[in-house]
Amino acid sequence: MTNFAITASELRKSYGDKVVLDGVDLSVPEGSIFALLGPNGAGKTTAVKILSTLISAGPESGRVEVAGHDLATSPQKVRGAIGVTGQFSA
Repeated sequence: MTNFAITASELRKSYGDKVVLDGVDLSVPEGSIFALLGPNGAGKTTAVKILSTLISAGPESGRVEVAGHDLATSPQKVRGAIGVTGQFSA
């Protein structure tokens, strides 16, 4: 059985009437290296901000787990289990 570092089902995010994530599903196995690639405006930064608890996905979004913790109910546990650095931090 595969354990997942990240699982997201129907990840959604809108800013007003602007939809930036529309039903994203992903599963990242523990111990793997994962790259999130896409053109500008594809929602990559928004997805990372949601997965790292920097912004809320909102009530319209589906279920998201990071490090085995539900993002909606246990954001502090998610924060305790992850480390995030931005592209330009060096």
